[in-house]
Amino acid sequence: MIYILFITKSLISQQEFILDSERRMHFMNVRIDANGDFISIFFEDSANYHYTGGIVKFNSDFDYEIYIHDIDTAHVSFDDFIVTPDNNYLIAGSIGKDNGIGYSNHIIYFLLLDENFNVLAENLYPLCEDCINTSIKVLRNADDKVYVTLAGSVPTFKGVIEISASLEIMKDSIYYDNPGGIMNPFRSHGDGFYFLGGSGVPWAVGQITQVDTNLNFTSTILPYYINGQYYEMEARGSCKWLNDTTYILISEGGFGPDDLYLYKMNHNHEFLTEPFFIGRDNINDLSLNYTGMDWTDPGNIYVAGWSYISNYSPTTYYVALLNENFDVLGAKSYGGNNNTYVNSLVATEDGGCVMIGGQRDYLAGDLNDWNGYFAFFQPDDIITSATETPNPHDSDYSLFPNPGSDNFTIQTACKQVLLIIFDDKGVIMFEQQLRDSFQQQINTKRLKTGLYVCRFTDKNGCTENVKWTKK
Repeated sequence: MIYILFITKSLISQQEFILDSERRMHFMNVRIDANGDFISIFFEDSANYHYTGGIVKFNSDFDYEIYIHDIDTAHVSFDDFIVTPDNNYLIAGSIGKDNGIGYSNHIIYFLLLDENFNVLAENLYPLCEDCINTSIKVLRNADDKVYVTLAGSVPTFKGVIEISASLEIMKDSIYYDNPGGIMNPFRSHGDGFYFLGGSGVPWAVGQITQVDTNLNFTSTILPYYINGQYYEMEARGSCKWLNDTTYILISEGGFGPDDLYLYKMNHNHEFLTEPFFIGRDNINDLSLNYTGMDWTDPGNIYVAGWSYISNYSPTTYYVALLNENFDVLGAKSYGGNNNTYVNSLVATEDGGCVMIGGQRDYLAGDLNDWNGYFAFFQPDDIITSATETPNPHDSDYSLFPNPGSDNFTIQTACKQVLLIIFDDKGVIMFEQQLRDSFQQQINTKRLKTGLYVCRFTDKNGCTENVKWTKK
């Protein structure tokens, strides 16, 4: 059944929209179907924590339809989905107990919908009664086999299910008392598939695991050290093939906690490049949590992450545009003066990108009042100077650490930038033409403690001011 009565559509800016829900809504994954429509699954919950799963279909004009799957006596969660060759939507989620507080997802639920949201098939796969916090991912490999990965923390387990196009269970393999996580599966060029996940002790140590056609696991631990440098390689991230011999890995970790890094890897999961730092949130000087990476043309690789302060402060997300050589073409913080999280992105054939997530007015105080969030981007939206974009909260320049002491790092994709630093009385204290590099360090030893304004002017005369504090 299609529900649209409690949803309204609002224009935030030229490329951002929200779907206003009466309950807490987060859009989790986004795909493009054979008709060119954008498909996203979401979950909702109300004040009494009753979860329902849903799916929305929308186009570039934001005409949309919504399907919600609700069971009065149990929670329903949609976790991941794929678009099948027949343009059906194969969804994997869970059904749990419903006691009014929290939820338990001990039954894996499969649902197949056609493009008009008619139910074609359903199936259930029970886990142990005590299973909670199960993460679920779906992958269709190059040979059109569909695999569903499962990982849980209570109890710790990992598993893989192979299902048919009609949701029949073909094979399964569940390993209880197996710690670690499964983040994102990705295709192999032959049989089976790979997934990025955690090795368990500690969970954050990343590993690449190959799953064969019999659903056996063979894992390769990603190293702590690359050319003598220590890295906290984490499990959160994803991988995508650049060509037949090389894939790009994006992962949290690196020199600092939770910042995003890119790597090029070969078939043997060996590093072909040094870690490439994606950046920090330009507005709040916060490390980035993984959101996604995608491209249709490797000349425009979209990478996104989100940063978190609290539910009572503005939270933004960060978008970077790179090419296959990891040259940064543009980077900005987005989201406005709200709590804004972006959970997934997909690149479009015209070189653009669609991002989805959730947004709420943090000043309203209602933690359950989250709305579905959508944003369309073209390369120029990210490359163009922030002072020329419609969102007043966009920023092209990030300074960190902030507050700092004897130096700070400037991160920007803008070129031919002049930096002038003013003290709190407007007196010029420092002036320098920056190099055309993504990052540059500025020595501030001779500055006294206090508040400063850093004024950046690029080659087109666009100016942006960023406050920086020396402690």
